[in-house]
Amino acid sequence: MNQETPSDVVLIREHLQGSSTAMLQLWMRYEGLVYGLAHSMVCRRDVAEDIRQEVFLKVYTELPQLQEHTKFASWLKSIVYNACNSWFRRQKSTTSLELLAEAEHPTTSPIEAKVERRELRTLLRQMIDRLPEAYRTVIELHYFEGQPVAQIAEFLELPESTVKWRIHKARETLQRTAKINGYLED
Repeated sequence: MNQETPSDVVLIREHLQGSSTAMLQLWMRYEGLVYGLAHSMVCRRDVAEDIRQEVFLKVYTELPQLQEHTKFASWLKSIVYNACNSWFRRQKSTTSLELLAEAEHPTTSPIEAKVERRELRTLLRQMIDRLPEAYRTVIELHYFEGQPVAQIAEFLELPESTVKWRIHKARETLQRTAKINGYLED
């Protein structure tokens, strides 16, 4: 028996008609995206988890006002973005950039290749987490969420050229950080 996964529009309609499971299905579908985007912006697990809860509470209470159900994912991302910005405003200071912790250079042993790749992914995530918020956001949306530049520009209400510049500057910063820490040669 092959059962198709209901679309966001169907789940929203079912939720608004009183379904007790439709919102849960939306939560399960989007909780990773919400947490990932929040974490990429605030760089703190505990805060990202709080924001995830806050976002889904807001979705639950404000979903009846959403006019275009086909734009649910974009609407959800904007709620996450706004919740993170509210958190920053409440903090009245931005997260300062920290220097990367000293780490050993990756080994080249074939036996440890899998561990090395995992460590490099972790290091890359740490470097991304230390980028300024504006750069982290575009990197997260472009490379981890697979969003095209035009869609990111629309979502952030920025010109495409600004989004492209931020992606370029973020990559440049990551490359410079990797060189400083010995993970790339000059």
